[in-house]
Amino acid sequence: MKAFSPAVDADPASPSDSPFLARALEVVLPDSISRFAIVMLLYIGASWGGNALTRTPAVADLIWPANGMLLAFLLSTSRRYWSVYLTSSILVNIAVHMSFGFSPGRAILFTSANTVEVIIAVSLLATKDNRKPDLTNFRTLGRFLFFGVFLAPLASTGFLEMILAVWTYPRHPELLANWFTGDVMGMALMAPLFLAIDKTELKALFAPQKRWETVAIWTAITLVSILIFTQTGLPIDFLVIPVLLVAVFRLRATGAAIGILLMAAPAVYMTERAHGAFMLSGATLAQHGFFILQLFLCVNLVIVYAVNTALGVRDKMHQEITAAFHEADALATQDHATGLANRFSFDRHLALEWQNAALQQTSLALLMLDIDHFKLYNDHYGHLAGDDCLRRIASILASASLRTSDLVARYGGEEFAVILPRVSAQGAVTLAERVRQLVADAQISHMPYTPGIVTVSIGVAAMIPDAGKDETDLIQFADRALYSAKRAGRNRVETYQNCFEIEYD
Repeated sequence: MKAFSPAVDADPASPSDSPFLARALEVVLPDSISRFAIVMLLYIGASWGGNALTRTPAVADLIWPANGMLLAFLLSTSRRYWSVYLTSSILVNIAVHMSFGFSPGRAILFTSANTVEVIIAVSLLATKDNRKPDLTNFRTLGRFLFFGVFLAPLASTGFLEMILAVWTYPRHPELLANWFTGDVMGMALMAPLFLAIDKTELKALFAPQKRWETVAIWTAITLVSILIFTQTGLPIDFLVIPVLLVAVFRLRATGAAIGILLMAAPAVYMTERAHGAFMLSGATLAQHGFFILQLFLCVNLVIVYAVNTALGVRDKMHQEITAAFHEADALATQDHATGLANRFSFDRHLALEWQNAALQQTSLALLMLDIDHFKLYNDHYGHLAGDDCLRRIASILASASLRTSDLVARYGGEEFAVILPRVSAQGAVTLAERVRQLVADAQISHMPYTPGIVTVSIGVAAMIPDAGKDETDLIQFADRALYSAKRAGRNRVETYQNCFEIEYD
């Protein structure tokens, strides 16, 4: 809605400043002019179609689609705009009924009953955040079926019966029965259809790789329905069920809902004209055939709802299992204390990089890092402080300008390892010196140790894989270099001899 702001020199008491006027404008203006126009055009079409296509000889509706369509739009609209849509729908409903020859009194009566139905349904089903009901959820589906499909049409029928009794109109039990079942069908068919349809799903249905399948399935549903309901003599109505199941499996909620609508159109049209399987019942009254058709459509709706809900539950479980699998996989390869890769991940990654280096004949470097006199640190500060120290060293390693192809891992205890593909000894030493200095610059207190701060010793090894050697040799060389650094006084970097020199990049 557009904001109304007074001019700077406007009269303070002008009507535009009136809270009452501002509130009134909110009541009469829709949330979006374009959305309002689309909804009203669809509502006009639904009201006209309900009268033109599905009116029975008893002047009742086999399917009344307008209420379900309006309910779907209101459920996704803020409550402050309901009055705009409801008022407009009342005017449209009266006009359409009168255009089909209803008297003004009857047009107002039927419109009032329709409005009561929509108000009850939307009041009981709407959420505070105007979120569309998720009909793949069993609880939400149950609420929709009870309040929207059953209770609201029942209340509308009761309202209609009460007014007819007060006005002493001639009683028409067939009208009330068909009113109820027609509204049930309209709510059950149209509300989920418009709730399910959104830009994302429609875009997916008409994506280049999907559009032909979508059109083919909808065409098959339409042709099967025409085949079933244009002939008379063969009870082949069950043929539509497999096609609808294909639709719900392949096109899901939106596609299946549109499929049911495509199936219902020829079914209603031809049954009303005494064609199709439901004229085989031997009933002398056409109303019996209409009622059987309504039951048939209800059964198909229940099948589609149930299958789609089961598929939704399956997909949700699949997503949860996949997420749990990825989480478990991450935990299996991650050190809990530091968040770095663990020993298992290190071994797997080193073996893979060794194979790549052997295939490409490039250098593979490894840093082995040990926190100096970490046992003294734990004894003095406690194990909780020791864990915090490990995390700080891990953070320094992870932020040491490493490449995405490098891997930092906790090797065990206070030892860390860094795998550096395509790096020589000299390049690895350069990085090791950077890491050693970063740890010293962090000034982590370590009073039992003579420097008074936490330091690290680092062993470096690099080699081009050749026959007769594997990744364990690289670990052994780096470990020897680390031992050499400790023996030489700690807080230093040592490299294993006879390594190749390729700059770290």
